[in-house]
Amino acid sequence: MGAKDSQESPLWSRILERVEILIWVVNQACIGFVTIYMFWICIYQDMDTMQLHAFLVTLGFSLLMAEGIMCHYSINPLTNGFKRKAKTTIHWVLLALGGGCGVAGCLVMIVIVKFKMDQTHNRLGFAAFILCLVSMLSGLSALFSNNLRRILSPLFNKGFHNLVGFGTFLTALLAQFYGYEFFHHSILWSFVRVLQVVTLVSLVLTSIGPLKALYKKITSFFE
Repeated sequence: MGAKDSQESPLWSRILERVEILIWVVNQACIGFVTIYMFWICIYQDMDTMQLHAFLVTLGFSLLMAEGIMCHYSINPLTNGFKRKAKTTIHWVLLALGGGCGVAGCLVMIVIVKFKMDQTHNRLGFAAFILCLVSMLSGLSALFSNNLRRILSPLFNKGFHNLVGFGTFLTALLAQFYGYEFFHHSILWSFVRVLQVVTLVSLVLTSIGPLKALYKKITSFFE
């Protein structure tokens, strides 16, 4: 019985790995679709304040932050050949660039437009702006976790960064979900719904890797 289980276990592991790779490919298609389309619609509309905001947050959150989050994912064929240190470098570079673009996109609306907190998109966008700043600071702390181990546990340090970073990504993509509705004058409502569905699919699929990593850190912390 034990020999049979040991033979079936690698088989299920290989099947699960193939499924995760397929999920990764579908997610890349979703990210690419949203990014390319939003770039096109923003440039097509002559890139005024609203379009600049949409361009920057799409580049920062939907593309760079998503790719940065997934670079530690074990089945990611773009990074699984790199050592952990190299993956960490790629991660913080992409997250720094993505966070910078996302923060800049939010500042465009806060400083220039002076928007009000009267809509779901605005409230979620402002929350993502604050969380992004906290996430970038916690990322800096996590990067030097070994130097801070006397005052803060590296496991807790990195776990907190993972939690805040995931919260930032979740809030940002939900804000983007509602933000597409501002383009209903130039995009058919049916296509607005397509963008919203694709964004939600990307959010769910991108979250698999971070949630697995966060679960491992939580269980390790309590053990």
